[in-house]
Amino acid sequence: MWEVRRYNGPHSCMQTSIGQDHGRLDSKVIAQHIFTMVKANPTISIRILQGGVERHFGYKASYQNVCLAKQRVITRIYGDWEESYNELPCGYSQCRCTWVQLVTQLWPGSTNTVMFQCVFWIFPPCVEAFKHCKPLISIDGTHLYGKYGGTLLMAIA
Repeated sequence: MWEVRRYNGPHSCMQTSIGQDHGRLDSKVIAQHIFTMVKANPTISIRILQGGVERHFGYKASYQNVCLAKQRVITRIYGDWEESYNELPCGYSQCRCTWVQLVTQLWPGSTNTVMFQCVFWIFPPCVEAFKHCKPLISIDGTHLYGKYGGTLLMAIA
């Protein structure tokens, strides 16, 4: 029976089998490093951020950690989705509009999470100007080609 207690030769393990992600290189640490890059360009790709993190720290961060870090930075700069959604009605209540309608729907698979869908509003000058328009009916059509043939008709009154 042989037991190796010490080996002074070169390390021969394959690098791909060893994880390159450092245990303390989590999304919080990465977020601090990439903050200025994301603030300058919020659409920067995760792969570019990964390269910057690897050059700075010397460890390859996982795609998931860098993605989470970018989400943290965007939340820190712009606020999170729920906070923005909750501010939406307040913004429209301060708008000097004649009529505002905020349309929402339930998040799929949820019973209490509401999701923004669209908003409609009209300004008082538009209402006043509409009173002076002449009655008009416009009918237009276009031919559809390809898989779905036929004619698409539109009527505007």
